[in-house]
Amino acid sequence: MHISIKGLTKSYKNHQVLNHIELDIPTGTNFCLLGKNGAGKTTLINCMLDLVQFDEGSITFDNRSMKEAATAIKIEMGVMSEDNPLIDQLTGYGYLRFVGSLYKISKQELEQRIESLTKFFFGEMDVLKKQVSSYSTGMKKKIGVIGAVLHKPKLLLLDEPFSGLDPVAAKVLIEFLNNYQNGERVVFLSSHDLSYVEKVATRIGVLNNNEIVYENSLADFTTNGKEHLDDALIRILQPENTDLSEISWINQ
Repeated sequence: MHISIKGLTKSYKNHQVLNHIELDIPTGTNFCLLGKNGAGKTTLINCMLDLVQFDEGSITFDNRSMKEAATAIKIEMGVMSEDNPLIDQLTGYGYLRFVGSLYKISKQELEQRIESLTKFFFGEMDVLKKQVSSYSTGMKKKIGVIGAVLHKPKLLLLDEPFSGLDPVAAKVLIEFLNNYQNGERVVFLSSHDLSYVEKVATRIGVLNNNEIVYENSLADFTTNGKEHLDDALIRILQPENTDLSEISWINQ
């Protein structure tokens, strides 16, 4: 799925959040959107998902807009938002069966997909017998990922997917995402966990001061691996120098 964002602008009352955003994400890309808290990353994602109406510009998916083909586009999306809303009253199994039914996956195929994905992410099936409300943050995150990929979407969009995961679970997710990319999909991530991003992303975008200030390959971003990802990001964001003398009292 090829994604093209042109001149995207969004304001809330007198506060501009996105200013003429330009992004071109070709099929076969693992794209990661970076930026400080409050930079507008979630707003951009919500615009892509048709949850927020933008003021100007356009977003197309394989040359189709939401106005033209909303149902067809959304069927090709798999989404796990940062708040990862699940249905607490259901068991894990009940939730995944519910998601599968929304995408009209046949019963036999759905059972096979649930079993294989659950064993991959959890190592066993008993976890699905528990109510979602009893899950830890990490468990909910893994169930959210499973639900997002059951229908094998062309666009997998994950907002802060590594948040709440322990290092082992994060490694498993990295392996999954790299394997999920079959050359015909787009994996779109927004994350602050740069050490994990570096193991997944093939392309990086940086959102700062309402604008895309960088968009290129991971290799270019890190100068072919000569620069750490966090150092490259700080160089681009150029934070104001902090004056430790202002808080010298802390060590007195």
